[in-house]
Amino acid sequence: MAEASNEPYRPLTVDVDRWAGAASTGITKQLFEILDIVDANGPLRRALTDPSRSAEDRARLVHTLFDGRANDVAVDIVAELASQRSATERQLGDGIERTAVQLAAAAAENRGGVDALEALVDELIGFKSMLERSAELQRAFSDSRASAEAKVTLARRLMAPGSEEAALLVERAVSEPRGSLPGRLLEHFAQWVADRQHRWIARVQTARPLREDQLAKLRDALNRLYGRDLKLTTETSPSLVGGLRVQVGEEIIDGSVTHRLDQLQQRIAA
Repeated sequence: MAEASNEPYRPLTVDVDRWAGAASTGITKQLFEILDIVDANGPLRRALTDPSRSAEDRARLVHTLFDGRANDVAVDIVAELASQRSATERQLGDGIERTAVQLAAAAAENRGGVDALEALVDELIGFKSMLERSAELQRAFSDSRASAEAKVTLARRLMAPGSEEAALLVERAVSEPRGSLPGRLLEHFAQWVADRQHRWIARVQTARPLREDQLAKLRDALNRLYGRDLKLTTETSPSLVGGLRVQVGEEIIDGSVTHRLDQLQQRIAA
């Protein structure tokens, strides 16, 4: 469902943390079911992305169609995606898919924290690697004559015992790849899960190595700030001159001398 446009493609996103506490594989499955309905219905896609309709009207249409038929969280997520001004048909479908995977990651996180996220990434990459080693399996999962049910049955036979989240995402990738190859889609799924995993890792750069007591104090301060038990990785970077730089997920705390000098130079040049 790619659309011709001169605009750069930007995926739609929502703040998954708003619903992360309620995340479950059941809600993830319902998001995928809504996605299937949207993908199969051109007039509905166009109505949900029609720029002449207000954001409130597009969100209201989602609630009219799905309230009482799907979990409130799933409906709210689709309504928020549809209400975004830049939404196109492709962006809406891709946004629902990506958010469904992120919600599965949040479900794993609720169950077992960062270790469960790491295991989920490993399970997805493991199945992808198995596909890449077998041309026969690649043909089986890309065969348009085989039903989605048959592909799911084959995937279940091949999967090692693992998490409920991994089983759901693997089954989704092989049965409804939405124009992609199952292995490539699993790679995307793994990356989206890893993006959430990175929220549990604090990457610390310092001008000189920190003592153990300094690391302990920094870890305690970051854990209080982010409300979770972060894993710290440290790197010495003399170019920082002094201070430190911390990255947690996409957020950066830069207290280095270099950063402060750069800011001063920008103010002088302005």
